[in-house]
Amino acid sequence: MVARVSDPTLPEPVIPPGFSLFKGGPLYNLARRLGVRRDSGGLVRIGLALALLAWIPLVLLTSVEGVLTHGPRIGFWQSLGTHVRLLLAIPLFFSAEAVFDARVADVLRRILEVRLVLPSDEPRLAAALRRAIRARNAWTMEAALAILTIVLIWTGLRADLPLDVSTWRTKAGGGLTLAGWYYSLFCIPLFQFLWWRWCWRLLIWSGLLWRLARLDLQLIPTHPDAAGGLAVLGVAHVDLAPLSFAGSAVLSASYAEQILFAGVAPAAFAVSLTAAILGSTLVLITPLVFFTPRLIDVKQRALLEYGTLAAHYTRAFAAKWLRTDPPPDEPMLGTPDLQSLADLGGSFALIRDMTVLPIAPSQILLLVGAAALPFAPLVLLAFPLDQLIIDSLKAVLNV
Repeated sequence: MVARVSDPTLPEPVIPPGFSLFKGGPLYNLARRLGVRRDSGGLVRIGLALALLAWIPLVLLTSVEGVLTHGPRIGFWQSLGTHVRLLLAIPLFFSAEAVFDARVADVLRRILEVRLVLPSDEPRLAAALRRAIRARNAWTMEAALAILTIVLIWTGLRADLPLDVSTWRTKAGGGLTLAGWYYSLFCIPLFQFLWWRWCWRLLIWSGLLWRLARLDLQLIPTHPDAAGGLAVLGVAHVDLAPLSFAGSAVLSASYAEQILFAGVAPAAFAVSLTAAILGSTLVLITPLVFFTPRLIDVKQRALLEYGTLAAHYTRAFAAKWLRTDPPPDEPMLGTPDLQSLADLGGSFALIRDMTVLPIAPSQILLLVGAAALPFAPLVLLAFPLDQLIIDSLKAVLNV
């Protein structure tokens, strides 16, 4: 087999072949050595493998210790937070990586394809991509995240039930069960490490967007996406919805445990629930604010330029068709002048409606919905379903 030799006379591609924000780093490289393929399905399989590696031993240990379904006040099957963290959140972390990673590469290619980036700025964009890859591969950062996880757990930063509520993790006379030790030394650190790892990936993406926003982008004020051609970034950020859903699901499960087993009133979580929904949405769309100054500048200049053009054209149109006799050899019905006037009005309307954030309100609502949906079961804890039905019927029937 003849090895391929790259042609040194050809320019280096702006986007490196196989560019990825997620397929790298010590954890991913370890999975690759264990046989996981380098594709989006590989990321999903990593998530499923880690979830089962954390959850199945807990099932076995709690079965041996007799706390799988009964024993202490809360058996393992009743531990909503444990199941959500391990069986839902961890796989969703990697599923979100797979979806978002593919979308990022596609978005960057499309930005280049429509020439929003000048050829003279392409080397700067290529340098920003290489910097993102180096940050992704930095073993020192994942080591720092592991240390951060250990420190935070050691200092007690974790959402859990009060210490006086007995669970499958604690013995009757005090101390941890074997399952409790496994959960404390492996499961919780794994979950928190993966969470902080995602936060680092978001910081890498934010840094890339910041450098992209510093380029002399050739934004189009009359682009139908109402964002100068940058609405593709909003499409990418919608793919972060599984991450938001996972975080809210973990919080919802923790709140549900405290309501069911610790006697906490559902109303006590109203403020934190609202803050979680709004906060997670703001975190996911904040990097797009880097483009706001540029979008405002493009919109303002376009309003001036097209406003001047519209003034000249409408004045000439009125002079030709309204203030003098129309040309006898050119009927007004079907004249291109009317179509041009309509086109000019449509262009001006596009500029007037141009947003200052490259994400549509409907896309923001999707992110809000993803963050809010896991909290819906808490409503049923505060207001039982039968009572909700009865109250709704009374309101409709006015009784």
